[in-house]
Amino acid sequence: MNAPLMALLRLIHILAAIFWLGATLTLAGFLLPAMRTGPSAGALWGAVMQRHRLQFWINISMTLAVLAGFALYGIDSATSSGAFARSTMGKVLGLGAVLAIAAAGVMGAISQPAGRKLAALGQRLEEGSVTTASATTEAEALQARISRGLTIASVLLLLSATTMAIARYL
Repeated sequence: MNAPLMALLRLIHILAAIFWLGATLTLAGFLLPAMRTGPSAGALWGAVMQRHRLQFWINISMTLAVLAGFALYGIDSATSSGAFARSTMGKVLGLGAVLAIAAAGVMGAISQPAGRKLAALGQRLEEGSVTTASATTEAEALQARISRGLTIASVLLLLSATTMAIARYL
């Protein structure tokens, strides 16, 4: 086993996962509820997610966390001739990986498409190409969809982090 490589992969995995979980919880618990002020929320969402590129950094952290986790799991399994994957720790870490991958899927299938539509709605509203009344209805539906997706992803990521934190003690 290459200790420096394992240390680097673990560092990448943990730091990327911390950012991913923290950003998801911040969006779900603070930013999205604060945006429920009407159609102007689309402009705020667009500024945070596109101009400040939060979605890009979430995607990068999600990818790094998952890929580094796969590498760590694969190295541990390969160096133990598969015994690691059959161990309680290996199974619990595997469950955590499945939960994190499910969270990524929820974010990619539910939250991100609705977020892009909300940002576009905010832009149309700023340009005056849509009325405030119609934008309000559409914004509320999109915000509800984003909220559902982020809430589900947050729960999955918290469960994943929990499994990762306790796996070695089971």
